[in-house]
Amino acid sequence: MKTVSRMSVALAALLFMAHPVIGQGSADLSKLLPAAGEIPGWKADGEPLFYTQENLWEYIDGSAENFLSFDFRQVIAQDYVSPADRGLKVEIYEHGSPLMAYGIYAQMRSPGLALHEIGNEAFSDEYSINFWKDRFYVRVAVFEKGEDSDAALKLFAHRIATAIQGDTAALPSEAGAFPEEGLVPNDLRYLTQGVLGREKFPPAFVGTYMFGDEQGKLYLATLVDSAAARDTFEWYTDEMKSFLATAEGASGEYILGVGEDTYQGDVLVFSFGRYLGVLTGIKNPAGRGTELVKKMVERLGAIDARRRARR
Repeated sequence: MKTVSRMSVALAALLFMAHPVIGQGSADLSKLLPAAGEIPGWKADGEPLFYTQENLWEYIDGSAENFLSFDFRQVIAQDYVSPADRGLKVEIYEHGSPLMAYGIYAQMRSPGLALHEIGNEAFSDEYSINFWKDRFYVRVAVFEKGEDSDAALKLFAHRIATAIQGDTAALPSEAGAFPEEGLVPNDLRYLTQGVLGREKFPPAFVGTYMFGDEQGKLYLATLVDSAAARDTFEWYTDEMKSFLATAEGASGEYILGVGEDTYQGDVLVFSFGRYLGVLTGIKNPAGRGTELVKKMVERLGAIDARRRARR
């Protein structure tokens, strides 16, 4: 007969245990921490620490600016200790929106790390589990390896994720516009500043594509309307020698531009509706990227059509 470990039973029980929940209407991060005795064998070690926009540098001096660029609001940090005197730390970062929480989470994620179904998405390495859900980025870390520590990582992460109420499909629809062929898995990021080496360029999703032995980056920015997208397109392409052409797609007309970016080299630029995209990092971007852009534009057109149908 197959046996079930006591730790597995404990995990199942904890996931269904009644506990406080937090959502968009609250910012009391302490309610997300496991209550005393809720994780068997682990207890809080000292009082929780709180940091805000004003003093985050006191906690993570070298990374504070990165967190602040994703509309960071506050963080709670709590240490825990086991009967074997093993240590564990929980960090719960609150950001201004789910997109901002995803942005900082994706900054921490590497393509080769194992993914888990915790919150919206989670990744793990040897010593930690990181996940995002709603407007929160959470890191649970241990200081040394051990069977009890490995199990505790999952118990704490599941408990905190369950306490957070929020949409589990919280990214904007355009995040799904990146064609899968050639796209490096688990490497879609969101940048809020310094996109393409320019402070003026709007925030954008960026996916990594492999074209044989060449690695390209496809950026996608969503502007407030088509006029803003066209203005940004013209501002960006005015700096380079570009050949502009009108292309017809299944979703309507879009503009393509091929040129040489001072910082990025050869680029392919497109403007479609309120969207602006740039493909960088490969030679002959028009030859290799035109079909990729066409597929993205078709998906963006379908996304907009669904939005209009829901109105």
